[in-house]
Amino acid sequence: MAQTTAKKQSSDWWRWLIAAGVALIVMVGVWYALTHLAGFGKSAETTTAQETAVSTPEPQAEGAELPMDDFTKLALEKAKQGDVKGALDAFSVAIASNPEGASVPHYYRGLVYVDQGKINEAIDDFDKAIELDKHFPQAYAARGTAYLMISRPAKAAEDFDKALQLDPNNATTYVNRARAYMGLKMLDEAKADLDKAIELDPNLLAAYFNRGVLYMLKQDQQAALEDFNKCIAINPNAPAPYFNRAVAYIELGDKKAAATDLAVYLTISKDEEGKHQARSLLDSLTGTQGNNPPPTEEMVDSSTNGHNQ
Repeated sequence: MAQTTAKKQSSDWWRWLIAAGVALIVMVGVWYALTHLAGFGKSAETTTAQETAVSTPEPQAEGAELPMDDFTKLALEKAKQGDVKGALDAFSVAIASNPEGASVPHYYRGLVYVDQGKINEAIDDFDKAIELDKHFPQAYAARGTAYLMISRPAKAAEDFDKALQLDPNNATTYVNRARAYMGLKMLDEAKADLDKAIELDPNLLAAYFNRGVLYMLKQDQQAALEDFNKCIAINPNAPAPYFNRAVAYIELGDKKAAATDLAVYLTISKDEEGKHQARSLLDSLTGTQGNNPPPTEEMVDSSTNGHNQ
């Protein structure tokens, strides 16, 4: 009977782990689009725990290189300020003023819709952006991310394939395609993409996090532990790696280390569902109910977090 109970607990841990990994990829593409491409400051400030919780970088040159008119620039500025209605209105004006040359405003409006959780509207805009410009890697990558958000990994993989044909050195797109492959149970292909992402960007937290999830799926907890260690070295204020490292420690039989990581996670995470899961795991390890020990071994700045919502 004890063995049966242990197996059930292990099954629960795996369910939580996989859920964290699935939620991660859904938003990592959104995070990338909103910070690297659009430079939406407001979205960049709110990165969540069940995601990757990456540190927020400076916007990259890719967004600046996209041609845009004054209305599109105005829309992006309003989006940065959190004025969603103003941004959408300005994008609509940009599209109406030049419908045949509106691939860029359609693309950026799609990103705003993704950020608002309006995935079907986002896909419609990405469709239009691609129809107007079939050599637009960001639009394919963004549509792939949207397909992942509605659990269509096969369609997502097709879009990431196209994005990588057009932009073969984009590390984040390899991470996202890896998550699509994981959704299709193509674990070897996913591993190859994550290795490639790390080769292109050795400090890409999302790549290590997803590879850690992949190793856990392959029952290689030690390798998973190493990748979660790397995530925490890259950004010690990102919540999700602590949660998943705790699961790896549990599988390896190190309950003390697992309890410490769960306590750290509870300190820095803002994801209520994730915190509920972490409390349940911590209670099962310590035999307490709601009396979680504070972090004792990790130095965490709780004023900074890698949490999205």
